[in-house]
Amino acid sequence: MELQHNRHILKTEQLSFRYEDVKKPILKDVQFSLYPGEAVLLLGPSGSGKSTLAFCLNKLYPEAVDGKLDGTISFKGKMLEEFGPGEINQYIGIVFQDPESQFCMTTVEDELAFGLENMKTPPEEIESKIDEALELVHLLPYKHSLIHTLSGGQKQKLALACVLSLKPDILILDEPTANLDPASSYELTRIIKELKENQAFSLLIIEHKLDDWIDLTDRCVVLNKEGEILFNGSTAECFNQYAEELLHEGIWLPSAVRAGLLGKKEGIYKGEKLPLSDRELIAGLANPFCALQILDNRKKKHQAHEEQIILSAENLTFNKAGKDLLRNISFSVKKGEFVAIAGSNGSGKTTLSRLLAGLYPPSKGNILFYDSSLSQWKEKELRQKLAYVFQNPEHQFIADSVYDEIAFSLKIQQIPDADIQKTVQAALLQVDLLQCADLHPFSLSQGQKRRLSVASVLVNDQELLLLDEPTFGQDARTSGELMKLLETKIQSGGSVVMITHDMEILHSYADKVIVLSEGEKIYDGLPDALWKKDEIMKIASLKVPYLEKLRNDIGSIARGKKLVLT
Repeated sequence: MELQHNRHILKTEQLSFRYEDVKKPILKDVQFSLYPGEAVLLLGPSGSGKSTLAFCLNKLYPEAVDGKLDGTISFKGKMLEEFGPGEINQYIGIVFQDPESQFCMTTVEDELAFGLENMKTPPEEIESKIDEALELVHLLPYKHSLIHTLSGGQKQKLALACVLSLKPDILILDEPTANLDPASSYELTRIIKELKENQAFSLLIIEHKLDDWIDLTDRCVVLNKEGEILFNGSTAECFNQYAEELLHEGIWLPSAVRAGLLGKKEGIYKGEKLPLSDRELIAGLANPFCALQILDNRKKKHQAHEEQIILSAENLTFNKAGKDLLRNISFSVKKGEFVAIAGSNGSGKTTLSRLLAGLYPPSKGNILFYDSSLSQWKEKELRQKLAYVFQNPEHQFIADSVYDEIAFSLKIQQIPDADIQKTVQAALLQVDLLQCADLHPFSLSQGQKRRLSVASVLVNDQELLLLDEPTFGQDARTSGELMKLLETKIQSGGSVVMITHDMEILHSYADKVIVLSEGEKIYDGLPDALWKKDEIMKIASLKVPYLEKLRNDIGSIARGKKLVLT
């Protein structure tokens, strides 16, 4: 699409925002424009104010929170404050990280109708507009479905359909793939690309993982940790000239760029510019097959301590409302082992983790923890040895400040105040939250909340950690720091069971992978063997990690096959 750069559709000038009672602004003097038909990536480290900016752009902030906005935002030359309540949402639509947070009805059809009715759509037009929006996101067969029966990917597509039904001029996507399995994530990005090619809206995308978005974006706007604009320019210039600066800020780079950067340092990449695609990367590698070994970032596999099994699931079945959510699942976790649980949205991963944590009792089967049935453990003794980090961090916050959240369990143990202070300070430093010590946990960004939830259990030094998607919403630096903390736990003899959609984590860290599909275990083994099982990968909506994809692409080129890059 030819972009119309002669006139902006949205403009911010000296935009700053801070929460009430917080001196430091989240956003500081942000100034940029969005043009008709343009697709822009909004990048920045965790906590840099990306979501806050998105909420300011369609008047959710400061109307929905206690905060102060300075500067101006204009849409088609009209100041945002001149629009009535809810009026701007017809023109600037936003899809949140968590789609369920924006649903208010029980069925797919009613959810779409709700928005259309609020915008005073003529009743005789509502039915056709609902069908049109659902068709756009490939959800028409689910028109009469209950929303709670949809998968995570389908819910995200429904949230997108609700926004598209209003035919907005600007579509804002706030980490739309963060909660999705790899296949659903890729499908959503392709739907957005298809829509972008056929409709005339502008697009602002907030994302950490960039590979599937690069080919449809025209420009990048980058925020630093202080909420200021670090860069505003073309996608090619952003990743060719500023890759090192972005890495320093903790911003994820596209995989090809990251590989090219490492390749330059190691002397194996000879291209003049950093690659934006696999094709460009492979073309610039002096010896592609040798390069694979250098680019492989896998950690050394852990040596399980004396092969001691500390947790054992035996024929677990869990039934809810007459339906088996899990069926006959058996596996074990050894001391000093990193076990990853993977699978498509709705496959039963979170349900399994809650059984393993003793939060749900199994309908059938048994769970042994250090050779004793989980049901026989006293709650206090169990929590001293086993910790669980929820998928939604808010579910476990109980204190009024970040500092007190981490200190809470230490105070219960009657540890001296001086030791508590030392431990909490060290934990805050490890998860890059020292500057947030006095803030309320609910005021943090999603990525910061995740890190706080992990820090609050790590200080107790339990022997088994169960974590549900702890790296969701993390920037490159904080994700790496979290994984270092878990590695340290394992090296000291602890064990980790982690649910994740991140195939790079499986590739780099996992000793063993458990794959679920529709409540059943379909794989239990090494990551390397999993990548070769095409049928299981397809059923579980998984994608091979980047290095394996690169290996396959290089092999295809060597065999003279036409390379189809996805």
